Amino acid sequence: MPKLEIHPFSDEFRAEAAALLRARHERHRRVEPLLPAVEDFAAQLPPRGDGAVATRGGAVVAYLVAAVDEVRAAAGLAGCAASEPEALRDVYAHLSASWPPRHQVLVPASDRELIDPWFRLAFGCQAMTAVRETSVEAVPEFGGTIRESTPADREVVAGLERMLWVLQAGAPSFTGRDGDDVDFDAEWEGFWEEGCFPLHVVAELDGHVVGHLLLYDRPTGDLRVPERNVDLAHAATLERVRGRGVGLALNAYALTHAHERGFRSMTVDWRSVNLLSSRFWPKRGFRPTFLRLYRAVP
Repeated sequence: MPKLEIHPFSDEFRAEAAALLRARHERHRRVEPLLPAVEDFAAQLPPRGDGAVATRGGAVVAYLVAAVDEVRAAAGLAGCAASEPEALRDVYAHLSASWPPRHQVLVPASDRELIDPWFRLAFGCQAMTAVRETSVEAVPEFGGTIRESTPADREVVAGLERMLWVLQAGAPSFTGRDGDDVDFDAEWEGFWEEGCFPLHVVAELDGHVVGHLLLYDRPTGDLRVPERNVDLAHAATLERVRGRGVGLALNAYALTHAHERGFRSMTVDWRSVNLLSSRFWPKRGFRPTFLRLYRAVP
């Protein structure tokens, strides 16, 4: 068998890398048909970054391209593909010696052969993206009401966003950021004049807002987001009302709203180390599409 050789990623290898990506995405779509149809895979490849290819007998068998800054090297949705997944370990070894200590890579959740080399490189699952069909859902009774938000809700929804940061700063997420350096109230200023959010609702119970849910018109054109899709960008409920069906009601309301307005699918993402999110969304029918794998080098 010819020897494996490593080369810097360049335009010379772009067409072969795009063919590997096409094959990867076609396998992925056979498992999850809601993923977008893509024609130009060369256009999906990262336009820049620190990258390399592995060749055997002159043919590209793996590639990896990551965006690198002072603290992180991150390979995105089209950041890696391989006909010989084991060769990715050689490409990573070649590139990572000069990388900062935090490494991320996005891989199709269903591609076990592609995930395995990263697992054996000491990567673990940090986050997931997912998708499901929209549908008309019966909104469960929770003793309260759901309504469109207004600017008068700014303080309480800013508090709900802060709550999520605090939750994820603790065990077992350990994000290292509890939001103390973020002005959440200022971030929501002007929100109600923006046009990229098809829905923002709050749940009221006993006259108080106890939860909210936000849908976002996420741009299409990548390997993850299909046409006629809406993104579930944020959802949270107060701890004291969890278990009373508030989150279930918000989710059902959003799925129905999206379906009635012509959205075919809904995407969402969550940290797999967030115990609440990682249990709630799969039970609501969201199917994982990509895993964000992560490694922190000592």
